[in-house]
Amino acid sequence: FQLPFKFYLGKDFTSNKRLLEQVVSGEIKLCTSQIKLEKSKIFWLAVVEIEKENHQLQPEIIAEASLSLEYPLVVKIGKSQLTIGSKEEFLYRRLAIQASRKRILEGVPYCKGGKGKARKLKIAKKLQNTESKYVHHRLHVYSRMLIDFCVEKKAGTIVILDQEEKIEIAKEERFVLRNWSYYELINKIKYKADKA
Repeated sequence: FQLPFKFYLGKDFTSNKRLLEQVVSGEIKLCTSQIKLEKSKIFWLAVVEIEKENHQLQPEIIAEASLSLEYPLVVKIGKSQLTIGSKEEFLYRRLAIQASRKRILEGVPYCKGGKGKARKLKIAKKLQNTESKYVHHRLHVYSRMLIDFCVEKKAGTIVILDQEEKIEIAKEERFVLRNWSYYELINKIKYKADKA
């Protein structure tokens, strides 16, 4: 509609400015994107097509990955083995965030009155997405470590061992299903592996 826009990239840790410059110059293709309205701000959720990385991987070298309760990921390529993450790092931190939020919500009725519900729930609202952000970040780190290890060892195939059995166990135990994000981790591994 020929409306001029001005972009504010904020703290640009992910080099979005460089990405937009590549879109304008035609190096990267811009795909169907979205505009999101949130409060008084307009966010442009740009989707770009990024080329696959070019690595000399050998499909006959197989990386066997397994997901467990003790370690989020254990990868074995030949005689090399890598343990990614630990129960203490992932699960206990996640449970600590859940417990913190629960304590805050239990204390809300005893907060100082005035200015209504919004003021009382201000800190609870701040912690609302803390757990999902933490999990999302950790799973990105774990999947990146797995793919980097596979690229380093030139493994062209990743096999996730005995996952159907673990999913059945997780369905039976609500604690495991609630706190271990197997499906999201597998999705992150898939798209990073496809890119590599």
